[in-house]
Amino acid sequence: MASNYIGTDVSMIDKMEYYLTNDLQATSDEIDYIKRLYNTKTKDRGILKRKPNVRLPSTIVDNFLYHGHVGHAKNWNLLNEIGIKHILNICEIELNKEILDNFNVLWINIDDDHSKVFVHCQLGISRSSSIVLAYLMKYHHENLIDAYDHLVNCRRIASPNFGFFLQLIRYEKTLHKFLSSNESHGKDKICQ
Repeated sequence: MASNYIGTDVSMIDKMEYYLTNDLQATSDEIDYIKRLYNTKTKDRGILKRKPNVRLPSTIVDNFLYHGHVGHAKNWNLLNEIGIKHILNICEIELNKEILDNFNVLWINIDDDHSKVFVHCQLGISRSSSIVLAYLMKYHHENLIDAYDHLVNCRRIASPNFGFFLQLIRYEKTLHKFLSSNESHGKDKICQ
């Protein structure tokens, strides 16, 4: 099974499977799904038309959702230039007073007024990527694989850890159950 997993040594796969199975009670289907997600990350995406600008946050949803690291979140001029109004901080590093005074930081309802939102954690790789994926699954993509493919196309370093992927797989199941329930009761879908 591990031989089908691209770009990672077998011992790491064995450790991942052991951890997910024993500590998080992951099913074999969930583990296979995580392997597919990591293959999505490593698939050939062709030659980049332009080199990614790491000084700027990644644009995930045009004129709405941006993703980056704490350095971006501390840069008032950058946030102001992009037009960010809300910041979702997914790390324990506090932002300076100038940022806290000028932006809606922490809990926000990001679909409220269609203002631009910046999501970050310390490095912009795992925690914030997980939050962005949950949003993409609910509002823009039918499943986690498609959402992750979109995210990696926008932000190549996006890589939630195995535990976060497991939670996202379970969230996807919850979304599909909710949609199925609403469809059977004649209600509108929540996903667009």
